[in-house]
Amino acid sequence: MSTIVSLRSIAKSFGARTLFTGITFTLHQGERVGLIGANGSGKSTLLRILAGSESPDSGERILRRQARLAYLAQEDVFDPGLSVEDVVAQPLAGSGLSGADLHVRVGEALSRTGFTDPAQPASGLSGGWRKRLALARALVQEPDLLLLDEPTNHLDLDSVLWLEKLLASARFAFVLISHDRCFLENTTNRTIELARAYPEGFLSVGGPYSTFLEKREEFLSAQAGQEQALASKVRREVEWLRRGPKARTTKAKARIEEAGRLIGELADTRERNATAGRAGID
Repeated sequence: MSTIVSLRSIAKSFGARTLFTGITFTLHQGERVGLIGANGSGKSTLLRILAGSESPDSGERILRRQARLAYLAQEDVFDPGLSVEDVVAQPLAGSGLSGADLHVRVGEALSRTGFTDPAQPASGLSGGWRKRLALARALVQEPDLLLLDEPTNHLDLDSVLWLEKLLASARFAFVLISHDRCFLENTTNRTIELARAYPEGFLSVGGPYSTFLEKREEFLSAQAGQEQALASKVRREVEWLRRGPKARTTKAKARIEEAGRLIGELADTRERNATAGRAGID
């Protein structure tokens, strides 16, 4: 699969609060990714970093040459006084398209999202139709990767089902943030959860959301078992240390250092396991 964008060792904090560190993964053509995590885990921030609209504190974002990205924010903002046609045409300003080609492309995007009157004022749209208009504005850019932050917000059930069908037929890759488990199950083929419960700061699993839940449980169970095994090792080493080993010998020094490493590893594992709960969908 062709790579679209990669993140390497991405870190982001706000003041003294660290959202995430060391985030490293790659997105490829054909991937349909659900990005989940508890509130405050940094999902929206990471999506903006992927989009290139926000910079990380450290790390690197590598975008394939000439790759096209489109970003759909949680809140839909349109300039006042514009028709729906005007809104959708905005991203194509300066594209070099002829007037006729621009008209056709905008018309196709509006049609795909259910609009029948290009002259309709954007200001009078309901929340659900504002979301459709924002999606049309993203689709007209013909993205290789579409980034969607809570796209089902303000949508009724029929509109959610419509969006599922649109994404199912999409030729572009996408990353979406959603709290809707059914929507994730029906639209994604990979799930990434941001959480401190994982050594790398996230868990990535291929397959639908239900497969992610199974693999997540397996991972956390194995990590809990690792904590128990480490605790047993640490107890043995602490007992040995209490017997007062002669630290001047090379072998004793190495064992004391190993005991310190095990204690640190146990503390890290306990901290991760303490944060492990339900998958990050409230």
